[in-house]
Parts: sequence; structure tokens; C-alpha cells
Amino acid sequence: MAWFLVRRLAASVLVLLAISFCVFLLFYSGPSDPARVLCGKPCQPERLSQIKQFMGTDKSSIVQWFDFVKGLFVGRTYGTGAEAARCAAPCFGFSFDQRQSVTSLIWSRLPITASIAIGGAVVSLIVGMTLGPLAARFRGGVLDGLVRGGSLLLVAMPAYLLGLLAILVFGFQLNMVPVSGYVPLTESPVDWAWHLVLPWCVLGLINGAAYARYARNQMLDELGSDYLLAERATGASARRVRRTARRSVWVPVTTLFGIDLALMLGGTIFTEKVFSMHGIGDLLLGGVSSHDLGIVVGTALFGAALIIVGNLIVDVVQGFIDPRVRRG
Repeated sequence: MAWFLVRRLAASVLVLLAISFCVFLLFYSGPSDPARVLCGKPCQPERLSQIKQFMGTDKSSIVQWFDFVKGLFVGRTYGTGAEAARCAAPCFGFSFDQRQSVTSLIWSRLPITASIAIGGAVVSLIVGMTLGPLAARFRGGVLDGLVRGGSLLLVAMPAYLLGLLAILVFGFQLNMVPVSGYVPLTESPVDWAWHLVLPWCVLGLINGAAYARYARNQMLDELGSDYLLAERATGASARRVRRTARRSVWVPVTTLFGIDLALMLGGTIFTEKVFSMHGIGDLLLGGVSSHDLGIVVGTALFGAALIIVGNLIVDVVQGFIDPRVRRG
């Protein structure tokens, strides 16, 4: 097991380094010059040169990437003298526009994104693992048709469209729930949950629809497998056979759940925008609109790191559950 963990950890680090290299080159080797954006207009050549030196963009792209990776582990200092800006490890970059490290900006927005993502993920798991096996049990019936049709509609529907419809119906027409804003959990747990009801339902329905379709098909495959047909032939009850099949469905669905949760923790851009919640997705959009490459690169890599960590956790959990994974 130890060798399995070492291999998975080493592979995760290599993937993260490769992604950081691609993302860094993509943004910092492009036509957009962050130093010129910060310099403004008019921009004298001497002033531009000073800003490039302060930001470190006067070096080659490869050297800049090495400095960036080094900053992840030991931190980084931009500029010298009284105007020097310190970015503590793990340094995901620096926003020269806001005079803050990207890491501190991400930490300040993370509670909002985590509140939306975790609640939405739990709702999606409940919806998917309830409706999917039920549709498989009543295959060809009314419930099966409703689940298949409804899940297809929800999977094809953009999150922002479902969010706007939910706001229109439950917020403005029925006046049942708040349509925007975020209340910290430490301030009022009830208001915190009440303001998150609609975002949780929107994310939960869209992701839960995909889980339901997957769980239904996986359940039907399991019910038709040889080992369950043999179990049924030995006199096992239909309920016991379904319970065994449902346990088998949980493993792949849990894998998808772990990856989706990590993906949502990296920023639920459309959901945050529709419900006016300033999480990591909103931070990324703000960085794009203000041409702040430090925020764009930092938040993109933070999201990639979360996905890699989520995959690593799923691999380790599956390694404990199924020894064949450790040998793969």
C-alpha cells in the first residue's frame, strides 16, 4: 500500500507541474502584457521597464515558471526595498492591481464557494442515488420514463438558465427564498442555509440528473450480471439482489462524486454569478475582466490542484476497497 501511495503522490505532483507549466506559458507568453496593463496610459518606457522588473516579467517564460513553482513551496518576494511585496507559501501569484497575494484572495472567497459546492454535491448525490436505482427497479414504467426524460432535460440545461428560472419562480413569483447574497455560517447558521437553498438545488438537480442516469444504467448492468443471476437462482430474494447491485453502483458513483466536488470547489462560476455570491468563480471572472493575470493563473491552478487532490483521494479510497486497483 505504501508503494501505491508513493506512486500516486508522485504522479499527482508531476501532473500538477505539467498543468502549471501549460497554464503559465498560455497566459504569460500571449499577447497580453500584465506590466503594460498595470502601467496604464500614457506609459513611458522607463516606467514600463521598472514595472516589468518589479513583477519579474522581464525574465524569460521558463525562468518565470521556475520562480512561480519555487514560490509555491517557499514563498516569493516581488521587487526590492520599501516597495517589496511578500507572498507567503503556497504562493499562487500576486495581484498587483489589488496589492494582495492570490492565495489570500482565494482563502477569503473559499468559504462561499465551499458552502455552495459541498451542499450542492450532497444534494446531487442524494438525488442521483435515489432516483437512479428506483428507475432501474421500475424499468419501462412511468417513473423510469420521468427520470430518463427529466434527467436528459436537466443535463442539457445550462446551470445559469436553471438558476434564473429558479430565481424567477421561487424568488420573485412565490417569494419563498432569498435570491441573492451570502450570510457567513458563523454569523447565523439558519440564514446561511436559507440563502443557499436555491444554489444547492440548482447544482444538485443538474449534477444529480447525471448521477441518476449513470446509476440507472449501472444498476441494470449489475442486475443482469452473471453473479447476481446465480444468486437469484439459489433462492435469494429480489430485495437482497437489488441491495447487492446497489452496493456495486456506489463505487463508480462515488468516484464521479469526488471529482465533481473537487471541480466545484475550484469555483462554481455561473452559480456564483447568478446568485450574486462572491466566491472563487467570481474572483476568476473579476481577474479576467480586469486583465489581472496573477488572479487568472492562480485561481486556475488552485482549481487544478483541487481536482488532482480529489483524484488522489478517490484512488487511495478505491485502493483500500479493491486490491486490484493497487496492482494496476
